[in-house]
Amino acid sequence: MLNSIDIWGLQYCFGSNSAILDNVALMLTDAWTWAPLYIALLFLIIKNNDNMQQICMCFGFALLCVAIASIMANVVVKPIVERPRPCNTLEVKYLAQIAGDMHSKDYSFFSSHAANTMSLALFFALLVKSRLLTVTLFVWSLTNCWTRLYLGQHYLTDIMVGIAWGLIAGALSYFIFRKVFHHISRSYKYVSSQYTKSGYSQLDVDVVVSVFVITIMVAFVY
Repeated sequence: MLNSIDIWGLQYCFGSNSAILDNVALMLTDAWTWAPLYIALLFLIIKNNDNMQQICMCFGFALLCVAIASIMANVVVKPIVERPRPCNTLEVKYLAQIAGDMHSKDYSFFSSHAANTMSLALFFALLVKSRLLTVTLFVWSLTNCWTRLYLGQHYLTDIMVGIAWGLIAGALSYFIFRKVFHHISRSYKYVSSQYTKSGYSQLDVDVVVSVFVITIMVAFVY
């Protein structure tokens, strides 16, 4: 049985009669679409750290938060709960045309897309300490969440739990990162408008934000 939250989510987020939105959702849910954003984030790390040890730490702990989020969702919880995806249930699959005829065979609870993207968004928000980047990455994560609802891959509760676990994974990874990083590097407080509080260049942050905006624009134009 579906609870009221899932019913509401299906009514307002699942499918539409718009071919444009269908194609946008299909494009934005594809991990390869966001490859330029991942490259921009890697560029941000490389450009704003002093040595290879710091770069490897930032990159490694960013991967760690995604690993924590993904393993819990795909390896632990989904095989235990075994909740079918909305697109594969009779009470849902005929409510609207499923864009791209997506019928994934694995389970729905909880969303690894939501957990992975939210964990990465929070980790970089804490790492860089830029309000603009924080808003951008949270919008990016929520955009991915919307695509999963729109395409009938998840219920709203799948997304909500995925977001919650992603926040936990991102915070945990950053907490460990700070404990380790403190021993290999001095902490600086930057007051220049050209840098964030953690010393990341605002211009490099703008590059990441620009890549995100351009990706969204390309998805609609394409």
